[in-house]
Amino acid sequence: MTEADEFTAPTRARPHPHTFYRIVVTNPPTLADFTSYAARGRVPLSDDPEILCLWDGLSVFATLAQARRKARGAPYLGAYIAELRLPADAAARYERTRGPGHFTLWAAPADALAWV
Repeated sequence: MTEADEFTAPTRARPHPHTFYRIVVTNPPTLADFTSYAARGRVPLSDDPEILCLWDGLSVFATLAQARRKARGAPYLGAYIAELRLPADAAARYERTRGPGHFTLWAAPADALAWV
C-alpha cells in the first residue's frame, strides 16, 4: 500500500452549530453510548484504512426519522435516540459517510454526551 492509498479522518472544519441523532442503548445516555468501537477495544471487521477510520468515530444521522428507521431495522444498536446539539465551538469533526443522511462524528465521548 502506498501513502496515497491510506485513508485518514477528515480534518476540514465544518460549520457549527449542528444537530445529529444517535441511536443509543440507555436512557438517559451514558458515556458508553458515545464511545467508539475503537476506544472500546472491539476488533474491526476489516483492516481497510477507511473502515479503521470509521471505527474510531460514531455513527450519527442528519434527521430523527433516519435514526428511527435505522433503529427499527437494527434493534441491536439500541432502543433510544439521543439528539446531539453541537455548539459553535465544538471540538469535533464530521463527514457524510455510509449513505444518505448518515455521518461519522469524531469527538471525545464526554463532549458528545454533554451535547445531548
